[in-house]
Amino acid sequence: MDAIGNYWFFWTLYLAAAVVFTALLWRLTRFQHGIWRSYSLRAVAIAVIFTPWYSNPQDSIMAPALMVATLDAITIGGSASFRSFVPLVLAVLFGLLVAGIMAFLKKRKVEITSNNNKLNDTSKVA
Repeated sequence: MDAIGNYWFFWTLYLAAAVVFTALLWRLTRFQHGIWRSYSLRAVAIAVIFTPWYSNPQDSIMAPALMVATLDAITIGGSASFRSFVPLVLAVLFGLLVAGIMAFLKKRKVEITSNNNKLNDTSKVA
């Protein structure tokens, strides 16, 4: 098997494991009362797991950014790991922004639904 075949094989294996982990995390973070907390945990995990970055600055081969940061810190030094922390932090911040918007919309939808149910209940009593 050539290097390109290995590259795609390991990416496929990594993505399959990441999807399984994300599905398990999604199921574990189904909070009824902490909607924002639930969405934030999911967003951070998804951003950390699925953000790719260049494994070598002079090459176009990509790897998960968390792995690149860890291996750069181990092999080159702590200062070298910051090159992959930038996209990782930006992905986490973007995920938290999206999670906040989704939590706000979900909370608003729940409030509207509960208000409509209260109005329907009072109209049936009278």
